[in-house]
Amino acid sequence: MSPASAPRAFVLGNFVLACCWHVGRQPMAGETLEADHFHAEAGGKGLNVAIGLRRLGADVQTLIGCGQDRAADALLALLAAEGLPTDHVHRLPGASGWGSGLIGADGHNSIAVYLGANRLLTAEHAHAARNAIGASQLVYGQFETSLAAVQAAFAIAHAHGVPTVLNPSPWHTPPQALADTTHTLIVNAVEAAALLNLPGDPGPTAAQAAHTVAARLPALGSAWPALRRLVVTLGAEGALGMERAAHAEPWRAWHAAAPRIQAVDTVGAGDAFASGYCTAVLAGQPLPVALAWGNLCGAHVAAQRGVLDGLPDAAWLQQARSGVADDAVSLSI
Repeated sequence: MSPASAPRAFVLGNFVLACCWHVGRQPMAGETLEADHFHAEAGGKGLNVAIGLRRLGADVQTLIGCGQDRAADALLALLAAEGLPTDHVHRLPGASGWGSGLIGADGHNSIAVYLGANRLLTAEHAHAARNAIGASQLVYGQFETSLAAVQAAFAIAHAHGVPTVLNPSPWHTPPQALADTTHTLIVNAVEAAALLNLPGDPGPTAAQAAHTVAARLPALGSAWPALRRLVVTLGAEGALGMERAAHAEPWRAWHAAAPRIQAVDTVGAGDAFASGYCTAVLAGQPLPVALAWGNLCGAHVAAQRGVLDGLPDAAWLQQARSGVADDAVSLSI
């Protein structure tokens, strides 16, 4: 797809140099374990989604803060190799972001992130990208970067009628101004519990999770007046999607099953899901199809070690779609 005809996305990005240790199991407090494998690569939720969208065919602009260090040099080289412009990549004082992940034998992970220069972005940086944001067909944000920059970019997008997609991770309650301009939320089970004020995750099965989420939708819809879609990723159980046509209208729900894989490393699977989901949205596909595309991309990353090497391209997605139903099951809520 040529850049002129590619759908346009703007990503509130972030950059961390991600270091991952593969262990037989997660250590207990105070315990030291020997790792079986180690790898390091450029990462960060926003960077992963920006690269994922670019590989899947979108014309992507991204706002990123990085430091005055060699890690930032490597980031700029990576962006050039992936065909991502650096118009809104800012080298700021201090260190770039760093991340540490422990991946167990079952593929599940625990992660700590030092955000460094990502936190130094400001609303002014977002305003400097106003033209690119307003010309986009979708704006994606997450919480591993400056909240002020995300909030400003979403306000610009909302004013231009551009749909906004927010992954509020790492979770914290967003300011009302950001909730007022968020069109779509993508959360995992842990984030869904925090978002919906649940004592635990929504439920072990998709049906139970759908029932739990549906019961909380009226209150959620009031707190997030611009919200039209809520997507909950459930790992091996696939993904739930809730949608309403307008504020105060009834919600509809779908469940898309996940491909059956042997999970090796789930780091970045959620970002790959978001890339597939947003690609479908940019292509004008309905929510059930977007859930299915997201599941395919997420499973592809989870089935191998590392993130960047696993993020698929458009040719892979087209081939993967040929072997599965491009749809999801409607649920009664």
